[in-house]
Amino acid sequence: MFKVFNQNPRETIQINQGNLPSEIRENLYNSISTGMSYDEVRSILGWDGILIYENNIDSADKPIHEKIYQWNNEDVYLTDYESQRTDVMNLYWSVTLTFQNDILINKASFNLKP
Repeated sequence: MFKVFNQNPRETIQINQGNLPSEIRENLYNSISTGMSYDEVRSILGWDGILIYENNIDSADKPIHEKIYQWNNEDVYLTDYESQRTDVMNLYWSVTLTFQNDILINKASFNLKP
């Protein structure tokens, strides 16, 4: 069984920006390694990812609970004009991480700046 998480377009999500970075850069992404827990990854990145997939897998050894999270440019809402200039901001980037039983087993990224 797996769950697909639909977004409700009527639901308003407010993110408290605080000191969040405007994007994840390659060096931060490279500091994440397989074997880390979700909490360890979250403490490195600075905010929770969006759960995009969840599945329970029957295994001969033990049940596997798989979750896939994504972090991307839409997670952070920038409020100052300087940060929103297209020559400054990376218009689209993403990091996708797969966890099984809360342990990172796979990572992928797209369009991260150095």
